[in-house]
Amino acid sequence: MTAPRLVRQVVLVAALGAAVALGLAITANLGATLDALGRFRWRLLPLVIAAALANWGLRFLKWDYYLACLAIPLPRRQSLLVFLAGFTMAISPGKLGELLKAILVRDLVGTELSRTASVVVAERLTDVAGLLVLSALGATVLPHGGPVLGGLAAVFALTVVVLRVPGLADRVHDALARGPRLARLAEPLRLFLGAGRALVAPGPLAVAVCLSAVSWFFECLGFYLILLGLGVETSLRVPTFTYAFASLAGAVSMLPGGLGVAEASLTGLLVAFGVALPEAVAATLLIRAATLWLAVALGVATLLVAFPGGPDAAAQPAA
Repeated sequence: MTAPRLVRQVVLVAALGAAVALGLAITANLGATLDALGRFRWRLLPLVIAAALANWGLRFLKWDYYLACLAIPLPRRQSLLVFLAGFTMAISPGKLGELLKAILVRDLVGTELSRTASVVVAERLTDVAGLLVLSALGATVLPHGGPVLGGLAAVFALTVVVLRVPGLADRVHDALARGPRLARLAEPLRLFLGAGRALVAPGPLAVAVCLSAVSWFFECLGFYLILLGLGVETSLRVPTFTYAFASLAGAVSMLPGGLGVAEASLTGLLVAFGVALPEAVAATLLIRAATLWLAVALGVATLLVAFPGGPDAAAQPAA
């Protein structure tokens, strides 16, 4: 897929995001929402963006750490460019479009797609784990919050247990190799499962989950600053729980960027905590702009500058 085609797809999803934002604002009373945005203390915005940058910086450390775990020989500068380019696909369903990073790494250093794909999947798994840790701070305030988080935690644990089964990669390889139609998938899946098993070993898993929890906390802190900027006085626990839980809801929905689900969840949770609807909508729109949409813009810029021809041109990134 070429970079211009990727950008066109991003523009289409961005238009959908704008429609979601407008619909949310109209539902809350457009005039009152605009008034709340007008009263926002914009001097806090650099701190909000700094919190988002801290999140991305720590997540890059996790990405680079995982590459080192698998001995993928990607130089640090190229690793950063690939990581940032992956933001372009943050609005793909479940962020699975970030497998673009695996394609870019393959074109740069020749690593098999399935090995780097396991890094992308491990990133998403540990992101979920980090958000689960943060969501646990306030899950009990929801009627079914505890069971929902418990179910997600169980799915995460089961995934890790399955990936850690000794010899799983070889057994899957042998099973697929017997059938002529599936034989071509045998080796890629063996590499994927073998790499995945290494990434969810106790040591790497603990490091990655800790990095995830701390990195996502910075975005929760950014959300806290936005609420302060709107004149909403609250404890840090409320924005931490609401932002983490809404992010989980958006991820589980598998919608592009969690559009609609994340916004509705975040707004609804804030209202449940006593925040006025216009202020809740304003806070939601501001945090999504400062995190999701800023990340996508940075990803598109990186893709166009560093990989102007798309994945096929990754072997010759721009200077």
